[in-house]
Amino acid sequence: MESVMAYRKKIEELRCQVRAMEKTIEVINKAFAQEAEHLRRQDQARCLDDLRARVAQEVTEMQRLESAASYSFTKGTLISGLMKFAGGSAMAAALHSKEHPLSVGAKLAGDEFSRTKAFGTVAVAVGPKGIPDDVRTVSLSRVARETGRTESEVRAALEGRGYRIMMPSDFLRSLGELREKVLGGSATLPFIEARFSLKPLVPKLIQHQPKADCR
Repeated sequence: MESVMAYRKKIEELRCQVRAMEKTIEVINKAFAQEAEHLRRQDQARCLDDLRARVAQEVTEMQRLESAASYSFTKGTLISGLMKFAGGSAMAAALHSKEHPLSVGAKLAGDEFSRTKAFGTVAVAVGPKGIPDDVRTVSLSRVARETGRTESEVRAALEGRGYRIMMPSDFLRSLGELREKVLGGSATLPFIEARFSLKPLVPKLIQHQPKADCR
């Protein structure tokens, strides 16, 4: 009888040990899950940091190219305007124009000087796949010059395809806010504000960028 009671006591002790081990395992699993989630958020935050650095670098480079293009255009316009002024004045003098030769030259030069083109507008386009995989930089001014459209028309065309166009400063500020939300657990990547039904962009409009692995 005592032997049976001893076995029952031993079994009960083992059950208590098993229940204690189960609770310990639950605590450990929860700790592992929390740490895994923490690491995932940290990885996504670093991914956003990398995206921020890439976009900032691309915007700086595009703005540099726009400044160079604007300078070249202004220089070319000045030279061609002066040539038209000189040529028009000389031609008017040679033909004994009733109008003063300098006035003729000034009119021709004025037409040349009045030519304008868009320069300097660089934006960030966020596509349907959201942040970070579908973020591209685009020079609205360059596309406008190359396609013979206005910047507003280029912007409207991109937005018509479902792209959200943001100025670089606005995008970088939003990216910082998203980073805080990711670390706080209220947002995750990829971050998609809305779902769109899109036709693919013409490659010329927006430069191709490699996807970011932030899972």
